[in-house]
Amino acid sequence: MALGKGLRLPSITPTRLVLLFSLALVALYNLATWKVLGTLITLQGVQKLAFFASFGLFLWAAITLLLTLISFRWTLKPALTLVALLSACAAYFMNEYGITIDTVMIQNVFETNPGEATALFSGKLLAYVLLLGVLPAVLIWRWPVVYRPFFRGLLNKVLVIAACVLVIGASVGAFYSTYAPIFREEDKLTHFINPTNYIYAISKYTKQRLGIKKHFVVQAIGEDAVMSAKAAGREKKSLMVFVVGETARADHFSLNGYERETNPELSKLDILNFTQVHSCGTSTAVSVPCMFSMFPREDYSDKKGKTYEGLLDILQRAGVQVLWLDNNSDCKGTCLRVPNRDIAKNQPGPFCDGNNCLDEALLADLQGYIDSLKGNAIIVLHADGSHGPEYYERYPKDMERFKPICHTNQLGSCSRDELVNVYDNTILYTDHFLAKVIELLKRNQEHLDTSMLYVSDHGESLGENGLYLHAAPYALAPQAQTHVPMVMWFGNNTLAQLGIDRGCLQGKGSQPDLSHDNLFHSVLGLFEVRTSLYQPGLDIFHGCRPAMTAGQ
Repeated sequence: MALGKGLRLPSITPTRLVLLFSLALVALYNLATWKVLGTLITLQGVQKLAFFASFGLFLWAAITLLLTLISFRWTLKPALTLVALLSACAAYFMNEYGITIDTVMIQNVFETNPGEATALFSGKLLAYVLLLGVLPAVLIWRWPVVYRPFFRGLLNKVLVIAACVLVIGASVGAFYSTYAPIFREEDKLTHFINPTNYIYAISKYTKQRLGIKKHFVVQAIGEDAVMSAKAAGREKKSLMVFVVGETARADHFSLNGYERETNPELSKLDILNFTQVHSCGTSTAVSVPCMFSMFPREDYSDKKGKTYEGLLDILQRAGVQVLWLDNNSDCKGTCLRVPNRDIAKNQPGPFCDGNNCLDEALLADLQGYIDSLKGNAIIVLHADGSHGPEYYERYPKDMERFKPICHTNQLGSCSRDELVNVYDNTILYTDHFLAKVIELLKRNQEHLDTSMLYVSDHGESLGENGLYLHAAPYALAPQAQTHVPMVMWFGNNTLAQLGIDRGCLQGKGSQPDLSHDNLFHSVLGLFEVRTSLYQPGLDIFHGCRPAMTAGQ
């Protein structure tokens, strides 16, 4: 069966083409599904083989049913081509990085900037696209398809769908006790099934976006927010630098007991370290807007994040000067109503190369802005941190302390030591960057009450159990993706000026139930912003200072 100019493939019906393509999807594009399935069942020997055969039939029938719905003359080949290309990409990322594909992952795809997307390109991805995407697409378009008259074709489709339903029923019925627990906890398997995982996720994401766009009115919150009379009248104003970290996992901070010295500079500074903090999500698209939202993780949704004001809006309304500086993808909607700017990748200086900037670029000319401040202020620095998979681009070469390193975005091709080494170098640079932030604040502590708050948006998997990067479904995510570092620093007399007992605050360093949920209320508390939204029970500083109540 050649594709040469003088040779033709035999004609085929739409049904047979769909059956063959579905079979290829089951056998070639679902290796991750088969791998996960093997971990979810306890059957052995012949029973295990029989169940796998049953699942193969089930999957084949389910995909055939789905594709039969679009197997009309004008839709069949374009649709199969698109499925082949998308399924090739999905297979690559699931096989190589161990990721699952759900609505959050699709959101990450659509909200990823070109620089982040480029970092994921590789020769292996190209091979997947060519072999599992382009080659099948060429075959599909070269294969002559014989279509029945419309009503006969429609009847045939009804019969095929009925047959698929029977096969699905028979497959599941034969092993119902095994299928039931697998699909009851759907995150464990369905997010791996290619192509239904991304088809469902894209449709759900699209529905969410259309719903938000249709009703897109940003609801004001905290309209009663005011600065306390004491804070407003204080001659020495407050300046907080809030550093939003990227992809840092708490268990790779030596401050938290990691055996390697990844925090040599912070360990010499008078910082407060919080060891048991958990993130709101496992991706930037979720965690960043969530940490600035009034909603706790259990009640947060992307729609709420986009249709309600957040912490920065309230601070600005209360008279706090706000600035967001970004060296990451973007602020995910958090900074849209406050002054903000991205770091120019082509700015002169030692920290940018035209494509990427090291995080120290965030501090360029920041002193001039601080000199212009007239009142209380917060500066948010959205750092690039430990953003993967090209970890080796996140730090200067003179900070490559741990060697040898993984020098590719093909993380599975690196040894465990190489991957951990290059990741730990990013943590080492984050330590250096935060020390630079503190150095800047120290230079201004005589005329401002200065403070720094650093917390990562989420963690990262480094190959444990075959899982790389992040964005796993939260309920199934390993601790590596949800346990994040958090560090605070305060200038001379800042805590005393604010009436906060340092010893009390230090005692909360190992408090086990801290999370991104605390940030909204803690920052409001630190700036002494009075609003009915404030919940003292979620304010880390509450109990270490005179009680703050709404309207006081």
